[in-house]
Amino acid sequence: MQGNIFKSSMIYGLMMGILFSVNFIISIPQGNVFRIISFLITIVIVVVMYRYSVKFRDTECGGYITYGKSFSFIVLTFFFASIISAIVKFVYFQFINPEYLTNVLQQSIKVVESMNLPLDEEYYTQMEKMMKPSVYTLQSIWVNVLLGVLLALVMSAFVKKDKDIFEE
Repeated sequence: MQGNIFKSSMIYGLMMGILFSVNFIISIPQGNVFRIISFLITIVIVVVMYRYSVKFRDTECGGYITYGKSFSFIVLTFFFASIISAIVKFVYFQFINPEYLTNVLQQSIKVVESMNLPLDEEYYTQMEKMMKPSVYTLQSIWVNVLLGVLLALVMSAFVKKDKDIFEE
């Protein structure tokens, strides 16, 4: 049964990765309409993850799943989805719009400077390092996995289903 969790989380992770990628692409343009659509896609991601978890429980686990196994399934699915999304982001940052991260960095520096915070040159150097396509993309994987952990902590409580004590 443990092998099924990896296979299922990879399959569902691929589909979730497509959702993550669409959400990223929608969030690139500025504007309130795109923000609303991105927010709605985020809600869809949560709902779809719940449905995938219940489907995994019912089809792969015989209708029963522990909190821990549900937690693992959700985190693994987010991990695989994050890898798919990271590939899309890397291609975008590296080949399609190489100035994107530079523009984000410049906007971030303007915001920090407008707050009149005392920052040294090392801070700016670190920000520049973080805005390289490979570094930013790897960081996005761990951010998405962390969000998956937070979601799994809550969602697994609703997905878990113990065997009936009267069943054999």
